[in-house]
Amino acid sequence: MSKMKYLLAGAAVAPLAFTLSAGQTQAQETVTTAAAAAEAPIEVVVFGHRAAEREALEQQHNSQIKKEVVTANDAGKLPDQNVGEAVQRMPGVTVDDDQGEGRYVIIRGLDPALAAVRINGQDAAAPETDTREVKVDTIPTGLIGSVEVIKNQTAEYDANAIAGAVNVKTLTAFDRRKPFLTARYTAGHIDLNDKTSYDTDISAGTRFGDNKQFGVVVALNASRRPQASDNLQGSESWGDDKSGTQIVPSDWKLRDYYVIRNRQGAAVNFDYRPNDDVHLYAHTLFSHFTDMEQRQQFGVKLAGQTATGDDTGTFASTKAAKRDAKYRFEDEHISTVSFGGEFTLGQGKLDADITNSTAIKDDDPRYNFAYVSGKKDASGTYDLSDELFTVDPGAKVYDASNFKADEAELEADHYREILNQASVNYTLPTSLFGGDTTFKFGAKYAKRHKRSDVNYRLYDVSGAGMTLNNFQSYTGATLYDGKYNFGPTVDFLSSLDYAEANGVLTDANLVQPDTLVGELADDYDVSETVSAGYAQATIKAGNLTVTPGLRIEHTQNSSKAKAFDEDSSIDMDFNSFGKKDYTDLFPSVVGRYDFNSNSLVRFAATTSIGRPNYVDLAPHANISKGDEEAELGNPDLNPLRSVNLDAGYEYYFGKHGVISVSAFYKSIDDPIFTTGYTGDLTVGGVTYANISVSQPKNLKKATVSGVEFNYVMQYDMLPSPFDGLGTSFNVTSQKSQADGAPGRSDKVSLIYTSDLTGTAELTYEKYNWTARIAYSYRSKFLDTLGEDTATDIYTAGRGRIDVKVGYALNKNWQVFVQGKNLNDAAWRRYIGSSNQLVENEVYGKTWAVGVAAKF
Repeated sequence: MSKMKYLLAGAAVAPLAFTLSAGQTQAQETVTTAAAAAEAPIEVVVFGHRAAEREALEQQHNSQIKKEVVTANDAGKLPDQNVGEAVQRMPGVTVDDDQGEGRYVIIRGLDPALAAVRINGQDAAAPETDTREVKVDTIPTGLIGSVEVIKNQTAEYDANAIAGAVNVKTLTAFDRRKPFLTARYTAGHIDLNDKTSYDTDISAGTRFGDNKQFGVVVALNASRRPQASDNLQGSESWGDDKSGTQIVPSDWKLRDYYVIRNRQGAAVNFDYRPNDDVHLYAHTLFSHFTDMEQRQQFGVKLAGQTATGDDTGTFASTKAAKRDAKYRFEDEHISTVSFGGEFTLGQGKLDADITNSTAIKDDDPRYNFAYVSGKKDASGTYDLSDELFTVDPGAKVYDASNFKADEAELEADHYREILNQASVNYTLPTSLFGGDTTFKFGAKYAKRHKRSDVNYRLYDVSGAGMTLNNFQSYTGATLYDGKYNFGPTVDFLSSLDYAEANGVLTDANLVQPDTLVGELADDYDVSETVSAGYAQATIKAGNLTVTPGLRIEHTQNSSKAKAFDEDSSIDMDFNSFGKKDYTDLFPSVVGRYDFNSNSLVRFAATTSIGRPNYVDLAPHANISKGDEEAELGNPDLNPLRSVNLDAGYEYYFGKHGVISVSAFYKSIDDPIFTTGYTGDLTVGGVTYANISVSQPKNLKKATVSGVEFNYVMQYDMLPSPFDGLGTSFNVTSQKSQADGAPGRSDKVSLIYTSDLTGTAELTYEKYNWTARIAYSYRSKFLDTLGEDTATDIYTAGRGRIDVKVGYALNKNWQVFVQGKNLNDAAWRRYIGSSNQLVENEVYGKTWAVGVAAKF
């Protein structure tokens, strides 16, 4: 058993013992429905996270569906900068990181593209080009009222949620009893590059009018994070050295990153409630995210290796060493605007909503300028005794005068997604089936349009007569606390300016077919409409509440892209088209049985869908006649369809805590993998004989199953001062597998599925103090499927420690200090076995001090 497993097992003993010793609880009380709970005003003490935690537990307890909740105040209990980081400690939830920040939410080990992201209940548009994943790192925590992670759902919800759904709810004035104003400012220090960051937000809300029938809330956020990272690139190709005695890498690279991320956001919500029968609203969320990245890279090809010891050897490269600099600037906008209302009509309630969600990403510009050494300049020794192996490539590759200009890349990428949605629902209570029964019917129409436009040029600048010693940026940099000497770096702007001024960046120097591929392969235009209707009933009979339902969705998809080969024109228009439409029925039943007011079981059998990624649907064709290879899209892909089974037990210690265990199983038809074959291919009336084709295709089946354990407790029954203690602990064990992966006879795990995830958290809140420390862990997972187990690439397991301590000066002001990634956990990938490094990246610790106010 691993060290982590011992830690998690030990942490479970105390809560289990406490549960077994608990006495009988009070008699059954009527369970408040999720809808009624949503109507109740939320009164949360700004500096007291215990109150926020209790509110979240109450929402989870009252809900008919299985979900976890984090409220606005609870999201600030640890140094979380965005929505993804705010939910990453929930049971069965992890995040996919980028530069040390949570970016995509992973629910129960499934691809983030299979998890719906919603703003106030409506789907959010995605700015990325190659996936349906919605980047939640663009949404700062300062704009949220609460976040729900929904793990099973009734027929009223959109079916595109095989993994589950993340619903971001913004705050309204009717969620609070009184006018409010909150503000927060945090100043941070990033150890790795000795830079400072800031994060600030302010929110205010009030009700006004003769009868307080109007409500308005405004929330604003801004942050700046100048993040650095040290990156060691190993190799995706490890093989025998010349003597056949060592397994050695084929590459060695160093990367020095400097990234500045800025966020600005606003949420503006208007509500009108003249009486209990009418509620009109206009809810908005705007997020602006910029990501400036400068990356210096130094790389050596490790050819001709000869072992000299168990872990050491020499190499004599016949390829040039390379130094290059990349600059990119991403500018993303996500906006969601909803108009709607809720009305009492007779005995029932009608609600209607119209929402526009728009995502815009401009990756413009992207520059890369490269210099290369002489072909035999890199030779020396290597040492593989450490996973972070070292290479001494010789003095020549540290002399800038030995590097000549080679290539210049210029790229501008533009992505757009517009999603318009309209929905209507009617709820009717009755006394059928001998108890309280509620019928609900509804319809929804959603139309999305996604477009990707890439402008790419690769120039040969080897004839420009440029040497690196005349175009250096900084020198003397070291990585990993001095372990690696980087050497001279590239000033990409002065390099590009000189090349352009001297007539080097012209069509005559374009590198083909690379330019053609970069310009045309990722251009596509996809439109998709989904028309849906549903009917469900929530039936209460004694202690049993069950919600059977049926949803129907009709999907129409049309796509266009570019099919080309080396002889095609770089300015060609769309010439390849695809269409697909299909109709699905989604039966479901979700239920709970309450033994008493604190103890219940949940069960669910649901069905759901996962539509293919846009870039896979686009009918592009990239054909290389010289290499006899082709990469194709597939507009005929079937969506993934899943049957989901859930069952669990929950015991609530009043409002003080919960202990729960849940089991889940998903059977997924038509999983999508990229497959390869060799044969004749006809595109646009032209037949290419005996060509190697790579194309996404549906396989037969995949499954994922697991068990979640969760324990949360506030020990206010203990004598002072221990009554301020609290703990939170969860662990999820899960497995996944797919049959018939391309070229594989074995069963393979799904991408992203970790066998073990969990969080252990210790809290204290008393005498104006609040303190929390959390350790979150995720075991290894497959991130790239190889030809066999020896070439499978994994992201290594990783655990992270975060802490926050605050002191309330009075009822209006609090000061705090927080630390993130205090154990300096690295992000690492390897191929085949853990000692064969593909990539390792470190970010250092981040410290911050701040002040918060409430009025």
